[in-house]
Order: sequence, then C-alpha cells, then structure tokens
Amino acid sequence: MMFALSIENVSFRFVRPVLSGVFADFAPGTFSGILGANGVGKSTLIKIIGRWLPMQEGSIRVYNRPLGTFSQRDLARHIAVVPQEQTYVTDLTVREMVELGRIPHQGLLAHLTTADQSAINHALVQTGLQEIAERSFSTLSGGERQRVRVATALAQAADILILDEPTTHLDIRYQVELLTLLAQLVTKGYTVITVLHDINLAALFCDHLVLLADGRVLRSGPPAEVITREAILKAYQCDVTVLSHPTQGVPQISLTRQQLPHM
Repeated sequence: MMFALSIENVSFRFVRPVLSGVFADFAPGTFSGILGANGVGKSTLIKIIGRWLPMQEGSIRVYNRPLGTFSQRDLARHIAVVPQEQTYVTDLTVREMVELGRIPHQGLLAHLTTADQSAINHALVQTGLQEIAERSFSTLSGGERQRVRVATALAQAADILILDEPTTHLDIRYQVELLTLLAQLVTKGYTVITVLHDINLAALFCDHLVLLADGRVLRSGPPAEVITREAILKAYQCDVTVLSHPTQGVPQISLTRQQLPHM
C-alpha cells in the first residue's frame, strides 16, 4: 500500500531529545489525529514535515517519494500546513487571505489566473466563507478565522492537509464545526492529519490516531485500540475511565477528581 505520508525513525533534539525514533504511516483519504501531552513533540513533528525544522535523523516520504527531493514549491502542491493559531494584524480581506494559498502555483509577480480564481472561489464555498469574502480578516471570530486558514490551505490545491492544534481557543460549537468540515473534506479525497488536545473529539472524528509519549509512538491505530485507560495513564500521567460513546460507539474518556495531599 502506498501511504500519503510515511514517517520513518524520525528523531529530533533541541538541547534535549524531543522525538526519538518516531514511526507513523498515514493512508490516503483518512482523518488522523496526533495526541500526546504538552511538550511531547507533536508540533515539532509537524514542523519537520513542513520543513520549518531540518531533518536530523530518519526520513519522511510523501507518496513514497523522499521529502528532501521536493522543492518547496512542489511540496506545497502536495502538503498544506495550517500552523497554530496566531494573532494577525492585517487589513486583508478573507478573499485576499485565501488568495495567498495560490502562491505555489504562480510565477514571480504573476497575476491571478482564471484557474487561480476558480480555486479560490471553490475554497471559499467549501468552507462556507463566500458570504463574508470581502470582510476584513481582523474582524472575524475565532471560528471564522480558522475556517479562513483552512480555506487558504484548500486554495493551495494540496491533497494532504496538516493542522497544528486547530481547535485551540475555540468554543465547543466552533470545535465541532471545524472538525465536521475537515471530516467532509476527507470524504472528498483529502488526507487530513491534525494535532489535537481533546481526546474525546479526536476519537469522535478521527479514523486513525497516533499517541505520542516520551518522544515516541506509544500506540497507533483506530481510536478503540489507542484510547485505553493504560495508554492514557502512561501518556498523560492521568487516570481516566474509558467509556463508549452512547450513539457513535467510539471510546470517550471521563476524568475524575484527584485528592490533593494534605497541607
């Protein structure tokens, strides 16, 4: 089977090791979630895939082609990375933000072509932004801004979408809306890989989960195989009760209060 993305024995260190021999495969047309405690290397892994950090050890393949053989422009035609939410100070409109996704398809100082305009309009429609396309990005809600970031990635016409903590700072309505949008994109042939903090949402929406602990893959597979009491305790040092979702049948965790030591 040819995977959309294969991570093979990837290690990375800053002052100390962050990733240590990570292996993970992502099949085309699937929705994958990367889970793990703070500081375990989830965002570092995303940055290595996007080549924002250098490859120190190991290899990554995109459709069986080594990552290092792609020019940055060619890579952007296959992989679109949506980074963690950032504070933008910009007067650009929604449409102008989405237009930035066409840069990998343009020459230097090129004007937007008919194909560019078509891709931009399609991305706006897919994300439900066409009615606010002329609004300033700075006036949007958090949920709307995240949809703009996804639309910019879609306009890039890459078939692998990688998102780093896209639901951070969103309330539950916008979290569900955004993940529903990503799930719909998967049904249209996209491969979606996203870092998530909310284990229950990851189990509800993702087909495939990768759980990191101590810089390595602790478990990988369908939610039912990854989200167990033992795995969550080892990855997060937090005891939980694992239940089955009443209508979806996927695992969900329930937290319990911990006793504090007597002062």
